[in-house]
Amino acid sequence: MNSLKKRLDQAVEECHNLTDERVLEISRELDMYVLQFQKNVWSKKCNREVLQ
Repeated sequence: MNSLKKRLDQAVEECHNLTDERVLEISRELDMYVLQFQKNVWSKKCNREVLQ
């Protein structure tokens, strides 16, 4: 995720446009990773609560 964040920052800096297709593509990819991370965290939390 950190690598994608850096790529996103660089693309925004180069394009100077948040709606540039390259910026949006990287942003979408980063969103997928963030959502997956959140699902994993939520799943682990739910599993711990069930075990208790």
